[in-house]
Amino acid sequence: MIRDVQLLEQSASLARSLADTLCKTPNGHDHCGALHAVWSDLRLLKLAAEPERHAAFYRESLEHVAVSAPRVLVSGCADWGMLATVIAAYRGAPLDVTAIDRCPTPLLLCAWYGGAVGLPVRTAVVDAIEFDEYDSYDVVCTHSLLTYYVQSGRERLVANWQRLLRTGGAVVTVTRLAEQTTATESVKARAARFGELAVQRLAELGIDRDPTMLRARAERFAAAQISHPVGNERDVRTLFEAQGFAVTRLDVRQLEGIGRDPIGGAARSGTYAEIVAVKR
Repeated sequence: MIRDVQLLEQSASLARSLADTLCKTPNGHDHCGALHAVWSDLRLLKLAAEPERHAAFYRESLEHVAVSAPRVLVSGCADWGMLATVIAAYRGAPLDVTAIDRCPTPLLLCAWYGGAVGLPVRTAVVDAIEFDEYDSYDVVCTHSLLTYYVQSGRERLVANWQRLLRTGGAVVTVTRLAEQTTATESVKARAARFGELAVQRLAELGIDRDPTMLRARAERFAAAQISHPVGNERDVRTLFEAQGFAVTRLDVRQLEGIGRDPIGGAARSGTYAEIVAVKR
């Protein structure tokens, strides 16, 4: 992972530049630039709820199918983190990867990362609900995308994943489950506290970054995010089975992070479902 950390450092300034120029897609209380401009920095600071927190699950699930499943769709991404997880799991097995997202910023970062590691990456700017390359993919892989949609949107998303996969193809994903929260802070107060945490972590890790700029971007990120947890384990299983999937793996894990504050996208403590669902 050392090389990926170095590449993350290199791509952070590119991410900020791209986001400030290209991001326009509505997202939460802001647009997607609130996330994309600071996501690389949050990953470096270990404050991002990134695929790496579930590295063992992704590795085990993707290694199992890699030899016979070269066509992979990365369905929604914040940057190149999910792509890197896929590439690492395939360990040199044939890989034909496509990344899609509603915003060009993370796709350009995926293309940049693919160039850095020597793997061509095909990209398309499109909502995953509307992508129509049906019966084309062996694996759909993503992280936390389900929480970006309310229930009706999640149903449409999973139904489209089913259409995109070949028979026997699999969705490999992770989602946060709903939990009771007793948070009483305002959005503004939570955002300010998250910004302060980002600056503290910056000093602790000795990363060269303007703390004032980082604080502002971290606060904007925290204030913008809205998350729609899927429900409980039964709700996850029903969501996939209702759309023609057989759920072959559903592990519920408790992860420890930076607290239980309701900041979508932050590496918070919570309960997560790790899912493999196969198209019947």
